[in-house]
Amino acid sequence: MLELQYSYIGDPVPTLKKVLYDFGNQHNLHIEIRHLDWDNAWHELMLWSLYGNGPDISHIGSTWVTSLVGMNTLRLFLPEEIKQTGGENAFLSHCWQSGVWPDKTKIWSLPWQGYTFLLAYRRDLLEKAGIDEKKAFQSSSALEETITTLKGKTDADPWVVPVSTKHLDTLHYLASWVWGSGGDFFSPDNHHVAFLEPATLEAITSYYRLMQCMKPATLPLDEEGAMNIFLEGKTAATIVGSGIGYEWLRLGRMSTELKDKVGFAPIPGQPWVGGDNIIVWKTGRMSEEREKAAVALAQHLVSLESQRALAQGEDVALPTRTEAFASLPLQNSALTNSIIRSLQIGRAYRPMSLWSKIEHQFAQVFGQIGTEVLAGASPAETVRKHLDSHANWLEIILR
Repeated sequence: MLELQYSYIGDPVPTLKKVLYDFGNQHNLHIEIRHLDWDNAWHELMLWSLYGNGPDISHIGSTWVTSLVGMNTLRLFLPEEIKQTGGENAFLSHCWQSGVWPDKTKIWSLPWQGYTFLLAYRRDLLEKAGIDEKKAFQSSSALEETITTLKGKTDADPWVVPVSTKHLDTLHYLASWVWGSGGDFFSPDNHHVAFLEPATLEAITSYYRLMQCMKPATLPLDEEGAMNIFLEGKTAATIVGSGIGYEWLRLGRMSTELKDKVGFAPIPGQPWVGGDNIIVWKTGRMSEEREKAAVALAQHLVSLESQRALAQGEDVALPTRTEAFASLPLQNSALTNSIIRSLQIGRAYRPMSLWSKIEHQFAQVFGQIGTEVLAGASPAETVRKHLDSHANWLEIILR
């Protein structure tokens, strides 16, 4: 029996284990799962890239693909193999593009699971403040007006989000504001910054103005800390990952009393859509049999059958195929409707070879801005000061 190694980030849920087990049985394979944590996954991937001692196939963050391509460690998917998956048109376009670089003829990874962020809010507190729930989050300006109106009209604080120089997702939050304003972080060729344009600066500043309605907290405030503040009923609105929304409503991680009062909505603007991809390592080419098996497993994991199964699993995996949306739980709920809407209208970052490094640097800058704004600094002046400095650094490394 041929053995394959598959690395997975997180704790493999029973549904995923069954998908792998069934595929192994059908193809006379033993699939060994190499477990990684999100905290150490990138480090492990770098070691595998350097020393060639990794698994045959891996689950990775979608924004990591180009960095790994630059290290010449990934196996390219062939046109016939792509055709067998249904091709580009079978997937959400913004999820597909994360594996395509530097041109559309080179496919280095397959889009497996999507991810996005939503607004979570207290419907009862909006009603108490006289705010029309249907209009409260239609635009970034409406969101700002809603949060400002909530201040002083309820016992809960209006707003909470993570504030930390290690919180990578702040960039993904901000993307909705930036893209919604018609702006971007980088020029179309990725060789220059674009976030100093007036409309983009104002979009970023409007995000930080919301923090003027946020109660000062012990910093750094990570995602878990911000979520706990919301779950304890101490705040009216926050930003939450799509997966966490399902954990709250399906796995009993939110009180029944609070569950009946919570609503969800897409983040105004154009939401960021990311997720996870599947790659096959170049080292697998040392054995033709092993290489074929690894490619077949990659194709199976992104198949409609697997995406439907994983969408219905314990840890809801958002499909990258629109045909699988109907398999998501809680159909017609505010949560699932908001997720589907975000996946449909959202976008992803353009692939960049230095993205992992850039992403971590943005986290430091945005975390520092948030720290200073919470301490009373002017949002506009603080955003401009830090982004001017950051732009100088980025212009050097983008050349």
